[in-house]
Amino acid sequence: MRNVLLRWKVSSLGGIDQIDSLMEICESLEVLGHLSTELDGVTQLVELRINEGHALSEISDLESFEVLETHEEDEDGVLASIRCTHPLALSAVELSNIYVHPPYGIDSKKGLEVRIFGISSSIRSFLEFVRATMPPDTISVQTIKNGAAKEDDFLTEKQREVLEHAVLRGYYDNGSEVTLKQLADDLGVARSTIGEHLKRAESEVVKRAVNNFS
Repeated sequence: MRNVLLRWKVSSLGGIDQIDSLMEICESLEVLGHLSTELDGVTQLVELRINEGHALSEISDLESFEVLETHEEDEDGVLASIRCTHPLALSAVELSNIYVHPPYGIDSKKGLEVRIFGISSSIRSFLEFVRATMPPDTISVQTIKNGAAKEDDFLTEKQREVLEHAVLRGYYDNGSEVTLKQLADDLGVARSTIGEHLKRAESEVVKRAVNNFS
């Protein structure tokens, strides 16, 4: 299983269909939970802060969002149920063995942050879609551990994270055009840093494989 954190800066969200419009209406929108999930949309329990001069009802004017019910409203914000049919949400629903962690949401100062987990093949398909439609600024990949010792404990946490990200990104695929710079940009680190982590991780993996031969 893989746990992936996707982050978009506010500047990266400008111009993205409907997301920029949503940010004009809302100072922040946090998804607290999923009330129902169908192939044609997700009903979400959300907490919103509406920008001055705008109204909650404006969200329903957007193609992929519909306000279903207002539950509470005070000076701190609005608690409401919203149906979301945005392509990003639908792509997560359509893929099997992938799940989105609430809470997550958009903030006019912090941007957008979404955490997903699932099996590697589904995660990889989702990331391919996201990169094509609204590329994240950073992608952080972690292995979900259980109580038992893992076979990859011979790697440091950072080496494991970088190596897994490279694999999910297709860096090792035949004919891959993915570069170290692209991997570094995904993870928000220097090219030299990710190169060193990969070099050490690859060395440890090869040594481990050779030792297993005997």
